[in-house]
Amino acid sequence: MKKILSITLLLIGASTFAQEKASVEKSIFNIQTGFVGLWVNNELKLSDQIALHSEIGMEPSWFVGNGTQWHPNFRLEPRFYYNLNKRSEKGLNISKNTGNFFAIAFNYRPETVLFPNNKNLGAIESFSIVPKWGIRRNLGKSFNYEAGAGLGFRHETNYGNYGEIDLHFRIGYSF
Repeated sequence: MKKILSITLLLIGASTFAQEKASVEKSIFNIQTGFVGLWVNNELKLSDQIALHSEIGMEPSWFVGNGTQWHPNFRLEPRFYYNLNKRSEKGLNISKNTGNFFAIAFNYRPETVLFPNNKNLGAIESFSIVPKWGIRRNLGKSFNYEAGAGLGFRHETNYGNYGEIDLHFRIGYSF
């Protein structure tokens, strides 16, 4: 009886120490849409809590009284998912990087117009760096939503420097 009890305690102790820490996924591909725009992105695991979010998207620029033009946007965004362990301990879903994150978004918008409705508008090349906070949650097995906000710096090559507000709410599908 003592041997059985000892073996049982040993196995319980070993299984407790063998539990893995919560971690971001190795690689996730997503298609997302928001109020305006369409994006394709990938999140690649760099460590247990850090993923590199890389993205190609199409979004509009509005010129009051002159029209709208659609342009590509390229983004690299290291994300620190800070609450995965806490969510896992509470029994909440962390699959497909479901959690809260801090990030720094590096955006590049080339001097390219995809769908102009006013041919006289010139394209504006810009770079921006925006620290931000966000959340990502699953809606079922493969659908998700993401929301985030940040305030940062934008440089337009022909016009100068500005502040940039990054607010997003997107719904997407993960592969």
